[in-house]
Amino acid sequence: MRNSTFISKPVHNTYVTERHLLIAEKKAVVSNARNNNFNFLRLLFASLVLLSHGPEITDGNRSRELLTRVFHTLSFGEVAVNCFFMLSGYLIVQSWQQTPDVWQFAKKRIRRIYPGFLFAFLLCVLVIAPFVTPSAAAYYTNLSFRAVVAMGLQLKDPTVPMVFPGTHYPVLNGSMWSIAYEARCYVIVVLIGLIGLRWQKSIWLTCLVGTLLLLPFNEQLSRVDFIGRTQLIIATHEFFRLLAFFSAGACFYLFRNIIPLKGSWAAGAAIVLLATLFQPQLASLGLATAGGYVVFWAAFASIPLLDSFKRFDDISYGIYLYGWPMQKLLNWYFPTVSVWLLIPIALILAIGAGYASWHLIELPFLKRKKVAAANS
Repeated sequence: MRNSTFISKPVHNTYVTERHLLIAEKKAVVSNARNNNFNFLRLLFASLVLLSHGPEITDGNRSRELLTRVFHTLSFGEVAVNCFFMLSGYLIVQSWQQTPDVWQFAKKRIRRIYPGFLFAFLLCVLVIAPFVTPSAAAYYTNLSFRAVVAMGLQLKDPTVPMVFPGTHYPVLNGSMWSIAYEARCYVIVVLIGLIGLRWQKSIWLTCLVGTLLLLPFNEQLSRVDFIGRTQLIIATHEFFRLLAFFSAGACFYLFRNIIPLKGSWAAGAAIVLLATLFQPQLASLGLATAGGYVVFWAAFASIPLLDSFKRFDDISYGIYLYGWPMQKLLNWYFPTVSVWLLIPIALILAIGAGYASWHLIELPFLKRKKVAAANS
């Protein structure tokens, strides 16, 4: 008599257990973990955020931003953050599919985003801020440590008084705002995941279609308010826009077996993307669809020039977290230096900070996860 854990569907004249199928799939995923260009794309997008912020930090004039000057719609920063969410949607839903356990999923996500974020957050608030205020003593006097702890735990950007007075965008870290939205997308992954693997494709596809339909109404959504909005989704327009890109990545993963990634199709999609970027109402929609195809084609294409990036440390998170404060500090101490000189200097400094963050903070926590998994 066969064990009841065997499934009844024959595969190549044999019977396999669901557990064996999951183990085989995990091994295949691990063996191909580096067989993609995700690392290069993350580094590219993190660098584009710095490139985009440079002119605005210097004089508050977004029209000088390079992509905005060409299309008058999206900036490189917006494109990069949106694409980050697409990659995240793909990888995070993949992670849930491989281990559909709430506790294990939560531990992975907490270990991945919290240590690096909290260290950068506290560094900005406690170390950098006193150097960019009129009075360090007055700064600490007016600083609410309870509010600081609350902001850090909620993954909010550090909003503190008296920093960078007289400059455009007088904030400590203008890049951290997106991390709280990322965490909310993780919660949605769990909620959808708990409904069951059977319904994943249809729910995520519905979520994608619904949020894509809302993209042209971003301005109207910004005026939508309701009780508990800030706690649940923060800003309505930002939440649904980023959820659209996250959902696009989720669907690219879930439907990966029926989406052919061809170079000729990617070229066509790139043409469509360029056309939509000239239209304010279609730019984000084009990026989430045609742009998404280009991104995932590039993620899995065999491009020899990008092979070396597969061996790089994953320092993109650190670059993203430290890029803004590096740029603000350079602009604060060298206000007359050309922005086009400060941008590469800031990028080099952010790469160094990202490398240190990866090896000293992020990686040790990820190793703890692996050790715990091995002992479980």
